[in-house]
Amino acid sequence: NVTTEAVHGLDVVDLRNPNHREKLRTWNETFVWAHTLCVDDTRGLLFVNGTRNVAREATGMRVLDVRSDPTNPREVGSFRDFYVHDCYVRGNYLFVSAIYDGFEAVLEISDPAQIRELTRFFTGGRFTHNSWLTDDGRYVFTTDERAGRPLEGWDLSDMRNPRKVSEYIGQSGTIPHNVMIDGNRMVVSHYTEGVHLLDVSDPTRLRVMGFYDTYDGNASGFAGNWGAYIFPSSDLIVASDLQGGLFVIQYTGR
Repeated sequence: NVTTEAVHGLDVVDLRNPNHREKLRTWNETFVWAHTLCVDDTRGLLFVNGTRNVAREATGMRVLDVRSDPTNPREVGSFRDFYVHDCYVRGNYLFVSAIYDGFEAVLEISDPAQIRELTRFFTGGRFTHNSWLTDDGRYVFTTDERAGRPLEGWDLSDMRNPRKVSEYIGQSGTIPHNVMIDGNRMVVSHYTEGVHLLDVSDPTRLRVMGFYDTYDGNASGFAGNWGAYIFPSSDLIVASDLQGGLFVIQYTGR
């Protein structure tokens, strides 16, 4: 599924043959614009964040069933209590980043038609951009997309009262954009700092494993690498750079 921040809708693309991709349809029954997508592979649910209608009015986070018939999504729920910029799903919990309100919230989603908030907490920069959970579910890492604001690690042992236990930033004044965790490794898309790979085996003491700078301009501002994905259990990373395009890089520090 592919979305865009334009008056268009959600494109459904068949990737069964990667060399001959086929767009099957554009779905726009309850929104025509969205910012990010998050998939619950286990239940076949697609969470669509930052949606808007034709008049560009916010219509909340929408939840679509994409398992019953992947070519014809069916809306099964929505959440409009606050603007959800991005989210991460684990079981019956959805970790959502409320960028304009400045907090991370945990939603209970066992019934997508009746989503309820369990807790929320403010992140350091009050501009909560994205988050990712450690494999054991005890820690969550967040970013704030503000110059000079580090990514932060939070202990969720007491979910009602999360406790900050770590933080990381490359060069002073730069911007960590997104985080993604694979096992004990966390990949960071870090704008002008490129891609950083951190060891999070001890979430309270982050260790730099390596980095690759995709951007050779000034080390400040909203330029450079704004998206990075590490293929699970591999050393292959793909990174999207605003100025440089797509990078395919490999971690060689083993």
